[in-house]
Amino acid sequence: MVASCCYCAGAVAIIPMAVIISVLLETPTVTKLAGVSLEVSSDHVEESTGAGARLNDATEVSQKGKKEERMGSGTMFDRIAAVYDVTNKWMSLGLDQHWRKTMVQECLRLEREDKVLDLATGTADVGLLEGERLKQLGDGSAPGESVLGVDPSPEMLRRGVSKVDDRGLAGVVRLVKGDAQDLSSVQGIDAAGVLSEPSVGLADGSVDKISMSFGIRNVPDRARALREMRRVLRPRPTSRVCILEFSLPSAEGFLSGIARNFVLHVVPFIGRIATMGAGAEEYEYLERSIIRFPQPLGFAAELTKAGLPVESITSFAYGAVNLYAATLPP
Repeated sequence: MVASCCYCAGAVAIIPMAVIISVLLETPTVTKLAGVSLEVSSDHVEESTGAGARLNDATEVSQKGKKEERMGSGTMFDRIAAVYDVTNKWMSLGLDQHWRKTMVQECLRLEREDKVLDLATGTADVGLLEGERLKQLGDGSAPGESVLGVDPSPEMLRRGVSKVDDRGLAGVVRLVKGDAQDLSSVQGIDAAGVLSEPSVGLADGSVDKISMSFGIRNVPDRARALREMRRVLRPRPTSRVCILEFSLPSAEGFLSGIARNFVLHVVPFIGRIATMGAGAEEYEYLERSIIRFPQPLGFAAELTKAGLPVESITSFAYGAVNLYAATLPP
């Protein structure tokens, strides 16, 4: 036990310094996939038939004994909402904001009149960036409800609504409780956390751009969520889907090895410290969910199979974070 604590403490002290150095040295790797044939690995598909075959569920049942609760669910994120933003910054050394900005500024290719859907919006960090960018494109104004942020956690959304109000983006960015696997019904929420009655959600072909950061691996049925993205995306050449997600880096190379150890050992340790032990299971789950998530080409194949061919994969932090840029078939 003592040895384990010493190891983690040493990792927290040494690995961040190594990561800072690596960031100064790293040039993100961009893999172009246009025209490349991709196949979903059988390792990631459960026994099923037809186009609706379900991909393996990366979530899991909570060990805390709560009835019908799954790790990765909105209920789980309700429990860690109070520390979510700060732990993100600690675990990424502030780089999470850079990755999100890259997705919004470079991948989405926002246009002035775009309707944007931000899935797994959480406390709305990406939705805020999108709202601000659309206001810039509109010389200080943007059409009403240009950005719709969807998340299953009321507590995360409650905090997000306050951030939207504080940034003067109320009316531009709207947050709702909903499920990425079924966007046909949503619930509005206010800064007090009060949910409205369910209302009609997103119609077919109603949004121009879709973003999702660090949330797709928490969706029990990824294939269903990807099909929903395809359903609500407007059928035009400029429509895009941009997804940021963790991946377990390979052990090859010194810096990739550092990134791998950071995910495996430091992430759950920081989670335990930030939540004073109360969120230990949640952050240990996040580590396991990263391990279970497909490697980049495997997930790109899943997107392509859902009708969202991946144009490119941009890898940050030596493979620990990947940005998938998908378009519609020509």
